[in-house]
Amino acid sequence: MWLKQNLLKPILDFIFPPVCLLCQKIIDDGDAKICTECWNSFTIVDETHPDYMVLKNRFISGGVIKDFTSSFLFEKEGKFQEAIHLLKYKGIKSVGLKLGLVLGEKINQNSFGTIDIVAPVPLHKLKLRERGYNQTDYICKGISQSTEYIAIFDLITRLKYTQSQTALTFQQRKENVSDAFVLNDKYKDLIRDKVVLLVDDVITTGATIEAVGRVLKSAGAKNVFTTSAGLAKGDGV
Repeated sequence: MWLKQNLLKPILDFIFPPVCLLCQKIIDDGDAKICTECWNSFTIVDETHPDYMVLKNRFISGGVIKDFTSSFLFEKEGKFQEAIHLLKYKGIKSVGLKLGLVLGEKINQNSFGTIDIVAPVPLHKLKLRERGYNQTDYICKGISQSTEYIAIFDLITRLKYTQSQTALTFQQRKENVSDAFVLNDKYKDLIRDKVVLLVDDVITTGATIEAVGRVLKSAGAKNVFTTSAGLAKGDGV
């Protein structure tokens, strides 16, 4: 089967040359899905970015999330938004894996220190059934590959099927996710005194992350850090 696939691939690539799913230009590696030019067009977020600084101050003042990092700015109608939509709604899971690998490289250079567990923000079971997968799992897998941190995909369970938070204020978002998450019982002993890195695809106000972080801290986690592939532009206020 492997031999057949590898013999057919060059022929199929010749007949149907692979194209970038963002700009439609022909690319050499059909497995990449997004060309290098499009990847390089994503706006990088660093610690001097105003949206990053607003959210970091919020996390610090909240006393739950010790620190965080993010890779790219999520701008409406931007290329990075298109990439996230490929991952979330089109089933292009390799995009999530690559975003995780990029994040992992950034985390390796960060001052988080030792991380014991990497875990995704979970979807509710109804949303998981509807979509078929949690897009953040694939970002976690990339981070785990890049950093060699242990990833636990079912560490947290989402109990409440919450309404979309797109049009909500920070306070409304906090209320929306209140009591929405619980620790998976089978990890109640494992989590004590551990340092956990929470992963999300895009962080907006941080309300969801804080809700999950609060569950982990209540269960005895030593510290909770967070990271995301994207940081929403201008929405962290």
